Amino acid sequence: MTSWEYEIKSVRFGEWDLMKEDLNELGIDGWELVKLSGDIDERGMTKVFLKRPLDILET
Repeated sequence: MTSWEYEIKSVRFGEWDLMKEDLNELGIDGWELVKLSGDIDERGMTKVFLKRPLDILET
């Protein structure tokens, strides 16, 4: 059974290339996008909910 680590981060929203860049950077660290918040703050940032297997920390 897989155990998961969860995280909430802010990423840029609006310009898709910038958002994709932020998400790709998180993906390199092993994070998988679970959910995208519908709220966008005054800086154009939105929250993303992420998970990754705990065993990725052991490698």
